[in-house]
Amino acid sequence: MKMYFTVFIFVSSLLTIAYSQTPKLLKTIIVDAGHGGSDAGATGQYEGSLRSKEKDITLAISKKLVATLQKELPDIKTYPTRTTDIFQNVNDKAKIANQNKGDLFICIHADSGPLTTAKRQIGTRMVTHSKTTYTGKGKKRKKKITKTQVEEPVYQYYKLPMKRSGTSVWIFASHKTSDKLKAIIDNEEDFNIEADDDTLSERVDFTSPEMAPIVAIYAKRFQQKSIKIGLLVEEEISKTGRQTFGLNQRQVGIRVLQSTNMPAILIETGFINNDEDERYLNSESGQQELADGITAAVKRYKALIESGNISKPLAAEKEIPAPTADEKYVSRTKNILRRIDIKQPSFKVDLYDDGDVDGDMVTIYFNGRMLLNNKKLTEKALTLNLSADPSKTENELLIYADNEGAIAPNTALMVITEGSNRTEVRISSDEKKNGVVIFTKK
Repeated sequence: MKMYFTVFIFVSSLLTIAYSQTPKLLKTIIVDAGHGGSDAGATGQYEGSLRSKEKDITLAISKKLVATLQKELPDIKTYPTRTTDIFQNVNDKAKIANQNKGDLFICIHADSGPLTTAKRQIGTRMVTHSKTTYTGKGKKRKKKITKTQVEEPVYQYYKLPMKRSGTSVWIFASHKTSDKLKAIIDNEEDFNIEADDDTLSERVDFTSPEMAPIVAIYAKRFQQKSIKIGLLVEEEISKTGRQTFGLNQRQVGIRVLQSTNMPAILIETGFINNDEDERYLNSESGQQELADGITAAVKRYKALIESGNISKPLAAEKEIPAPTADEKYVSRTKNILRRIDIKQPSFKVDLYDDGDVDGDMVTIYFNGRMLLNNKKLTEKALTLNLSADPSKTENELLIYADNEGAIAPNTALMVITEGSNRTEVRISSDEKKNGVVIFTKK
């Protein structure tokens, strides 16, 4: 009985610390330049683009942000995850943040999306057409080939720039709180209890059952603070006149944000495949404007948490919407895995989890229309009976990964049945790319 009483007193004291209004100082900020090295990220691909690489843009903006933060907030330590063109996986980035005991994690990225292909006539060419005819019957039947010269147009195909432009801010998905809890527990040696007693965390076993309430409280706190800094960044960027899309959360979460045991945001600074955005992101003035806006938001955030007013709602604070179907459809690049010729207007598609059944969830689109939303793949088929659009020469079936299951990436086995023909395609999709199969009418 005495042991249980001691545990109750210990946990109660921790809960009191967690709920206390003692302001927490903002001491360390981690700035992460997305991608790097062999991972170029998004690239400019439309006609007339600067052929930018996301990894270069994020590094340039991050360097300016670090310099601006150090100038405006000299008492705060600011650590960049990288200062050169090197590759780091998301776990490395999170480890840097956690080991440096960050109080805030800011991840810099650039957005993109699928591009439309256009064509223009650039000339003509003469081609020979052959026509075969037959005369007579039986043994007297003869074949006759007639050749004619025909002038045909010559086309050039090119990519159009995206129309969408602007800046958006992202946080880890609210339903991913369990991942944030895991980050706290896994990095217990880098975790700081918000209390005056700096040695307290050295006496805490974060994996013990009695610690579950305190860890849950901190995960919730991180979510609330992530929302706060995210809204402030969105507000400051909008003051520059740039289009902004508010604060968002992806249903599949953002791995680098989930693995850091601190408030964390990811900023999609602009669309690399929009002509105006690409030039803005490559300009010294655009990069500095973004750095200044983010720094202004951090200064406001610092004042809020150090005054103990972090729980006070902002004027712009509202529920963060889940992505709409259209946003999900265009939020990632398309990876065309297979082109299949079809002879009949209707065909059947069966989808299974490929390999181990590990909880892969998918959303299915056909010609841009959502057919299935957030469905689990198993050894039992998800069956779609599809009809080709008679107005289209190509019909697109797109697989959006709502998660990556227990074993990344999200994989599916697609079996297409058209009359007596059967075709198998293995689909792979992840948080960056959608798996696409194109059906072409013969």
